[in-house]
Amino acid sequence: MKIFYDHQVFSWQKAGGVSRYFIELMSHLPEDMEYMLPPMLSENVYLESLGSEMSPVKSWSFANYRVRKKLYEAVNQLRSSAIISGGGFDVLHPTYYSTYFLRRRKAPFVITVHDFIHEKYPQYFTDTAKVIREKKEAVTHADRIIAISEHTKSDLVDIYGIPASRVDVIYHGASSLSPVQEPVPDAGDRFILFVGDRTKYKNFLNLAEAFMTLSKADPQLRLVCVGQPFSPAEMKHFASLGIADKVMARFVTDGQLAWLYGNTACFVFPSAYEGFGLPILEAWSAGAPVALSRASCFPEIAGDAAAWFEPDDPSTMVTAISDVIYSGDTRSRLQQLASKRLKMFDWGKTAALTAGIYRSLA
Repeated sequence: MKIFYDHQVFSWQKAGGVSRYFIELMSHLPEDMEYMLPPMLSENVYLESLGSEMSPVKSWSFANYRVRKKLYEAVNQLRSSAIISGGGFDVLHPTYYSTYFLRRRKAPFVITVHDFIHEKYPQYFTDTAKVIREKKEAVTHADRIIAISEHTKSDLVDIYGIPASRVDVIYHGASSLSPVQEPVPDAGDRFILFVGDRTKYKNFLNLAEAFMTLSKADPQLRLVCVGQPFSPAEMKHFASLGIADKVMARFVTDGQLAWLYGNTACFVFPSAYEGFGLPILEAWSAGAPVALSRASCFPEIAGDAAAWFEPDDPSTMVTAISDVIYSGDTRSRLQQLASKRLKMFDWGKTAALTAGIYRSLA
């Protein structure tokens, strides 16, 4: 049985949860299933693990990445369209929401809905109208819909009026961290870890305010952020809080990320909204205790294996993080609970359940 995954997310995402989801899914498909990918122009770091055919366009210096992404999308869509028109596969699973294929497809298609961030926070994106229009059309015409959490399924039913009977909830799995750890010396001996974008709905400013209070009581404590370096506006804000010399942000290697997860005093995910929250599983895999905002899908995913705070109340964040860092009993309890809960999230199970949907449509 052949499943065709198109180009979409690989045209614009170098690394991230959506492209990782599809790579893990393809890597764990049952033996009786074969995935198909179009030859692509891409800079996605995960594609190399599949040995996928890629063109080294990333070495071209004629344009910045934003321009190159548009080129990739245009060329890759032509290639995907040609394959879809020709058939030769049993099920189509688009990797994002564009419905360019609707008039060409000869096979049933499955769509995975990851979140409703554009619908809930439209002001933070320049492509909101396009994403919402395409997503609505995709879920309307899909033969089956996968939601990555019950919370996402609930949003799908509430926002787009999709019947719950058309939607299957299939959780992500826990991806393996690099077995080779690379220390990050300037992280300090005791640090809080934040991973990902710091867009406003990610609630990072409240974490910074909470860290100000924590660092006054513990001057050796640091806040380490994995992602884009701080902007001048962020540094100005940190200076006003008196924490500019205690925070750092950088991109890291896989080995450095594994080391940070394995050595953090507390991994904090303060976001007001997520569709799933893969970094929670990454932290658990490394044995890191976690503190989470009591929002969106987090209670569903983490259960009792996290310390909880209110996303809009930095004082509750201080209390939760302090308990994780300074109470040995709390750390030990959360680590034990996380180890048990992590068994719920397995990419083999994700792929097996998804394969069941493919079979039902073929």
